[in-house]
Amino acid sequence: MRSFALVTAAPPTPNGDLHLGHLAGPYSGADIYIRARRLLGDEGLFLTGSDVHQSYVPTKARKAGVEPLVMAQDFADEIARIFASAGFATDSYVRPQHSDLHRRIVQDFFITLHEQGKLEARSAAGLYCPTCDRYLFEAHVTGTCPACGATSDGNSCENCALPNLCTDLVDAACNGCGKPPQQREYQQLYFPLSTYTERLRTFHSTAVLSPQLEVLCARMIADGLPDVPVSHPTDWGIEMPVPGFEDQRIYVWAEMVPGYFAELAEALQARGRDPQDWRKVWDDPATDITQFFGFDNGYFHAVLFPALLMAYDPSVRLPSALLTNEFYQLEDSKFSTSRRHAIWANDLLAAVPPDTARYVLAHDRPETWRTSFTWDRFHELVDGELAGTWQHWLTDLFQRLDKHADGIIPELPTTPTRSHQHFLHLVERIAAQCLDAYTADGFSPRRATRMLSELARTAYDFAMGQARSLDTEPHTAAAALAAEAAAAGALAQLAYPIMPEFASHLWTALGCSGNPRWDGFRPLPAGQRVDTQARFFAPLPDGLEQAVMGASSTPTGQPAP
Repeated sequence: MRSFALVTAAPPTPNGDLHLGHLAGPYSGADIYIRARRLLGDEGLFLTGSDVHQSYVPTKARKAGVEPLVMAQDFADEIARIFASAGFATDSYVRPQHSDLHRRIVQDFFITLHEQGKLEARSAAGLYCPTCDRYLFEAHVTGTCPACGATSDGNSCENCALPNLCTDLVDAACNGCGKPPQQREYQQLYFPLSTYTERLRTFHSTAVLSPQLEVLCARMIADGLPDVPVSHPTDWGIEMPVPGFEDQRIYVWAEMVPGYFAELAEALQARGRDPQDWRKVWDDPATDITQFFGFDNGYFHAVLFPALLMAYDPSVRLPSALLTNEFYQLEDSKFSTSRRHAIWANDLLAAVPPDTARYVLAHDRPETWRTSFTWDRFHELVDGELAGTWQHWLTDLFQRLDKHADGIIPELPTTPTRSHQHFLHLVERIAAQCLDAYTADGFSPRRATRMLSELARTAYDFAMGQARSLDTEPHTAAAALAAEAAAAGALAQLAYPIMPEFASHLWTALGCSGNPRWDGFRPLPAGQRVDTQARFFAPLPDGLEQAVMGASSTPTGQPAP
C-alpha cells in the first residue's frame, strides 16, 4: 500500500528576507524529502506558512517605524517568491492574518483543551518593564540562558534549545529600553506539560528523531519537564477563546500545533477538497507525518507539540519523524546583517540556476553539526564537480552515443560481460545508498549528493575502461553504451529530489517522458533517441562573488531565529 506523506516545515517569521542559512535548513530539507517520496510513487503534501504572530514581528516593525501587518505581508510575499525561485514545491503557504480557517481551527483547538480540563489558570511571576509598560517575553527580553550561559531571548535558548521561564534569565534586560525588568504576578493559562512525561518517553522511543534531538529529549525528561504558559498578556496574536482570558493572546508556539492542521486544510481546499477533511487525512492509516525544523526549535516540536496533541485527542496521529538541522554559517560564523555578514537567498538565486544552489546547500547541509558556506567551496562544488566531473562524463557519453549509435540507446544484452555486470551492480549499490539517504531514518542530503557524485565518477571510470572496444568490438561497445546510459538514467532519477530541473532535463534528453520516477534500476528502452546536444552545467561566471556580495551588503531585513 502506498503511503501518503504529510511533510511540514516550521513556518518562517515574516520580519525579514531569507539568507542562505535559512534555505539550508527545514525548507530545502522538506522539499527534498517530499520530492523523494513522490519519486518513489507516494502521494503527499508539503505544508508551511507564515509565522506572523511571533513577537519578533512587532518588535522589528517598531524599530523600523512601520505598521507590523504591512511589514509582515511584504516579507511573507518575498519569502513566498524565494521559495518559488528555489523550486520549493509547497502545497500551502498559510497567511494566518488572512485565513479564517487558521483562526477557527486554532481557537477550536484551545476551546477543546479548556473544555476537557487540559489547561489550568495559574498566577506566577513574570517580567515587566515599567519604562515601556510592557510584559516581557520572547523578543521583548534578552539575558543569559540559565542552562548553557549563552545570550538568550525569553522562553527558549537558540544555542542549547532548552526553554526558560524568562524570570530565570541572568542579567535580563528589556529590548525596548535596555533597562532591567521587574517581576510582577500574572494570571495565565498553563499547560501541565509535566503530566505527559511517560507518554512522551514512549513517543520518543518509537518516532524517528535526529540524533541531537534524542539527546535533548532525554535530557529534558531526566531534568523534569516545565509547565508552560499558553496565554500571554500581550496585544499581538490570536485572542485566547477562554472565559476570563479573552484579553490575552495564544502563545505563538502553541498556536503552531493547530496551525499545521490549518495548513493541511488550506492545501486540501486548494485541491478542490472539503477543508474539513483535514482530520480524515491527518489520521488516515496510510498517512505518515514528517516534520522539519531547526534544532533550536527542538523542544517545541519534540516535547511541547506532541504533548499538546496527546491532550487534544489521544487518538490523533503523532508525527512519525522529527528531523532537524543545525545552523548553516558564513565563513565559520553566524549570518549577521548588522555586520553585513550575509548572503541573501534572492541575490544568489538571481545569479545562478536554482539547482546549483540546491546542490551546494544539500552537499554541505548542517545536519548534525554546524557547517559553513565559503566561496572557495562553492566554486569547488560547482566548477569542479557539476561543470567538471558530471558535465564531462555526460558530454562524453552523448558524443559517443551520437558517433557510435546514431544517437539511439543501444540494447543491453541479457547476459552482459563480466565487467559490464560489475559496473551495473556498482550502480545498483550506489542507488540503494542514495535512496536510503532520502528515507526518514537515514535522511541525509549530504550523503545523497556524495552518492550522486560517486555514481558520476564510477560511470566515467567505466567509460574510460571500455574506450578500447569502441572501434574494435562494436557489439561490446554498444552494450557498454547501454549500461552507461542506464547509469545516466539512474542519475536523473536519483538527483530529482535535490536538483529537479537538472534531473528533468537529463531525463528528457535521454528520451524519457514525464518526471523521473524510481521503479528500480534497469536499462533504458533500446531504440530511444537521445538529445546528444543537451548540456546541463556551465562554470560560474566571472565576478559572481563581487556581484552577490555587493547586492547582499545592503540587507533588507533579518528573520528571527
